[in-house]
Amino acid sequence: MSKTRIAAREAAEDLFFGQIVIIWARWFFIATAAILILWSAETSLDLSVGILLIAAMMGVNFFIHGRYLVKKPANRLLTLLTSLLDLFMITLVVLLGPGRTGLDSQFFIFYYPLFFAFALVFPPHLAVAYTFIAVCGYAAACFLVDPAFVASAPELKQLCMRLITLSAMSILGTYYYRVQRRSRHSAGAIPTGRPPAIPTGCPPAIPTGRPQALPASDPAWQ
Repeated sequence: MSKTRIAAREAAEDLFFGQIVIIWARWFFIATAAILILWSAETSLDLSVGILLIAAMMGVNFFIHGRYLVKKPANRLLTLLTSLLDLFMITLVVLLGPGRTGLDSQFFIFYYPLFFAFALVFPPHLAVAYTFIAVCGYAAACFLVDPAFVASAPELKQLCMRLITLSAMSILGTYYYRVQRRSRHSAGAIPTGRPPAIPTGCPPAIPTGRPQALPASDPAWQ
């Protein structure tokens, strides 16, 4: 089997077995976001917008989860697009609410499970790009809500700490991704080299079965 086919098979296995992690991370996001929206919504408009966002996320995840349960999981492109949609939804909530927005928004915590789940499924270069897009989007949302926070040392320090911990979560997922790949290679490795030598000094093999009959003309019968 060529290296290209092996790499393609490994990528398909990563996507199939790791996709359920993304699905359950999204369910966690939906359930917790629903609680936070109901808790923090101050007006009926905030509640309506929050419910619409939750309903949209539930519809997407029902579709993805249903395909996975019938052994027809989403392909690589669809999984990537839905993961980007997750980032967009979280960043939109941080930017517009409901409840507090920008650096004061508590919804930034939903980045953590998504970062870790994405890094478990996709190769490191995609995980790095995904993390970069997310942290830049989050920083931009905080800046758009309150550009003056960059002049405040405590708030700027808080933002930097969040960006560092978010990046660390993605690094942990990528590390575990590499560990799993390494263990899979070790388990499926075929030993190479010379076959083991046959030890010398062994007694000759003892024939089994009935002894062969001697012919009648053999001198032993005379």
